[in-house]
Amino acid sequence: MAGIAIASEQAQGMQGHGVRGELEHGRILLVEDADDIRDAFGVLLRAEGAEVATASTGRQAVELAGREPFDILLTDLGLPDIPGDILIREVLATTRSRPHVVVVTGYGEPYASRAREAGADVVLTKPIEWTLLLRQLKQSLRSGPASGAASVAA
Repeated sequence: MAGIAIASEQAQGMQGHGVRGELEHGRILLVEDADDIRDAFGVLLRAEGAEVATASTGRQAVELAGREPFDILLTDLGLPDIPGDILIREVLATTRSRPHVVVVTGYGEPYASRAREAGADVVLTKPIEWTLLLRQLKQSLRSGPASGAASVAA
């Protein structure tokens, strides 16, 4: 967590200085119930040029995804209201254009398998280095519209 805090401070220093990031023009729906993690990831993603909408619950995420398109759904599995695999299924069922689904979780199996079965393209386990997550998000954006579960794990 200290690494995220340090990176967050660096990202805040970059905001507003015309820094073009690796995620420029990417639209990301970030779903995380822990305020500090959601805030830090939001700052970091915006510093990389992404447009970020945040939700602290699965229901908020489903509502947002139904109203506007996103390139990537970046979500935790442990949400306070609905399980992450249910969130993934509901978002994919309500969106017109399928977003890439990237899951970052502290849970191992069978949760990771359930997320992949629900439609997750990528499941990454915590702790995760920011550079690895950034590389995966960039790869998802470069690959264009998502077409189905690709099941990559790290």
